[in-house]
Amino acid sequence: MRFNPDNERVKRRYFHELREADGLAEVTIDHAARAIAEFERFNDWAEFKLFRSGDASNYRKHLLAAGGKRASALSNRSTVHTKLMQVQKFFTWLSKQPGFKSRISPADAKYFKLSNRDRRLASERPLKPTPTVEQVKHVILSMPAMTDLDKRDRALIALLLLTGIRVSAAITLKLKHVRTDGSIFQDAREVKTKFAKTQTTYFFPVGEEIRQIFADYVSHLRKTLLWGDDDPLFPMTHQALDEQRWLRPIGLLKQHWKTSDPVRHIFKRAFEAGGVPYYTPHSIRRTLARLGERLCNTPEQMKAWSQNLGHDELMTTFSYGAVPLQQQATILSSIEANPPAKEAQDLRQLAEILSQPSIQALINGINNKEK
Repeated sequence: MRFNPDNERVKRRYFHELREADGLAEVTIDHAARAIAEFERFNDWAEFKLFRSGDASNYRKHLLAAGGKRASALSNRSTVHTKLMQVQKFFTWLSKQPGFKSRISPADAKYFKLSNRDRRLASERPLKPTPTVEQVKHVILSMPAMTDLDKRDRALIALLLLTGIRVSAAITLKLKHVRTDGSIFQDAREVKTKFAKTQTTYFFPVGEEIRQIFADYVSHLRKTLLWGDDDPLFPMTHQALDEQRWLRPIGLLKQHWKTSDPVRHIFKRAFEAGGVPYYTPHSIRRTLARLGERLCNTPEQMKAWSQNLGHDELMTTFSYGAVPLQQQATILSSIEANPPAKEAQDLRQLAEILSQPSIQALINGINNKEK
């Protein structure tokens, strides 16, 4: 692999600043590193000091012309936009560094920017596949519960439906994080939460039978297997050699999973066995967001629902719960020109939601883009 030693020294300074001064996570820095390295390869590893606006324009055109998975497909504008913004941020930073100020103009870095049309395409978010609550419940209730491994797998999907907890947090939970009041305490000192945020997550109203499945599993760990507070809630599979010298699962091991791969495998097996198309574990959060839109009758209820999903802003939950096109048509056809009292009250509550500062800011941002 080729590289430019002078460029490498500069990049190390940049990544050090992102890490130590800006406090960015390693995964974010890795994304920046890959984007910059890709630009270097395109530019034949030329020194950064030789950068000109034409290099940015040519790279932008190269990414846009690369196409999608099929030769006839457009390049993914969102991916292109992300790469260009990473490189633009780097060269903007570079233009302010000693030894580069006289060589690189901040204005040159602007040529990485997509056109207004392509930026709009980049911001388009197609509806992501999302199961219904009924589908997920069917899968859970169809799962076997004979062995310890069966009980673990079924309780795992049950907890994700009950709480919408992220997989990275679920696989780091301990028994002590399960509270008797029907909640999960996500202690960021021990649980891998997003943005290292500690929060208490209460069970969503998805059915008493789902709640009982999870409660029975916790009871099994504590009373039958005699596990303690610091043992993992969803432990690794314990494997051992059988008589034919093959590795076979024999039970649970008191260790946390290292990655989320086992959770995805559990989902795939369970959904296939239940006769339901496969959905990712994260899609359950969208399922709950859509359920909240149906069940919540006031702005206060919707805000509580949103906070329970771990969202600071209500708009984040709304973005999770986009209405599918068929359902959108059904809803619109059911709207009456002169709504009765209850519907009128619902409209007033909707007006309250729309008047919130975060939503107004979003609307103003969309209007400004259109102008």
